[in-house]
Amino acid sequence: MVPIALPTPYPIGPVTVYLLLGDPLTLVDTGPATAPAWRALTSALAERSLCPCDVRRVLVTHAHHDHFGLARRFASLGTSVAAHPFERRNLRLRRSYALLWRELRLAGLPVARRLALVASLRLLDRTARPVVPSEWLAAGRDVPHEHGPIRVHHLPGHTPGHVGFELASTGAFATGDVVLDGVVPNAVVDTDPECPGRPFQALAAYAGTLRRLEELRPNLLLPAHGPCITDVGAQVSALRGRQARRSAEVRAALRGGPATASQVIATVFPRVTLLRVFLAFSEVLGHLLELERSGEVLRVSGRRSERWALAAR
Repeated sequence: MVPIALPTPYPIGPVTVYLLLGDPLTLVDTGPATAPAWRALTSALAERSLCPCDVRRVLVTHAHHDHFGLARRFASLGTSVAAHPFERRNLRLRRSYALLWRELRLAGLPVARRLALVASLRLLDRTARPVVPSEWLAAGRDVPHEHGPIRVHHLPGHTPGHVGFELASTGAFATGDVVLDGVVPNAVVDTDPECPGRPFQALAAYAGTLRRLEELRPNLLLPAHGPCITDVGAQVSALRGRQARRSAEVRAALRGGPATASQVIATVFPRVTLLRVFLAFSEVLGHLLELERSGEVLRVSGRRSERWALAAR
């Protein structure tokens, strides 16, 4: 797979998409729907005497803007676009702002911060275009290619329908944001696609994905951000350690008594910027939901907000 780095307007920096030469010419992820990303992508293709219309298949790891933003532009050229069905709602940029507003209110975020956060998400949505894939991917499926089948692996956690693509002939996996060197991928709290109205248990799903990667023992991970990963076991171990420390920080924030998610955020991320508030909220809520699932934390519901407390032992 040929890596192509594309600029993004997000704090994470560039995103790497992967071009699989041969028949059909396949692109894993697309970059955001911005003019700089499109220029960089067309330039990288031109270096190989190719143009966007030569790409016959786009495989989407997950429905975050830097990964599928340009998918509709490729679809308009007749390119096949494929993704996991659990990403359907996000691929169509369907946000329930009323539900999000309620969750932010229950978390105790001030009105001004809620308004700023919703406005930033609306601005973010300008860097992607809604798309309806021409096909849906199932775990274990082999997608045919000249250089050998591309196996689809369902690797949820960062999103419900996150997938990785294994080039069977090499044992290399294009894994999107599942494992990143030196960065703990945010297990973004989203609506559970199998149980609408309830939050997706992102951290529990992500723990299962890490176990799955240990079982698969890939030779090489090709992530969307940062360097390639050869020692998967060491990365998984490091990720577990960082998540355990974050969970301990969340529990420590509750030792003084029941607190809202907003108060926990202020303790765990005291210098969080507005651009990162949603990620901080998602990470803290994800840990609270996981601690609630394991019986370590209790939710105390109020009329205007929810508070969280350590369970008695």
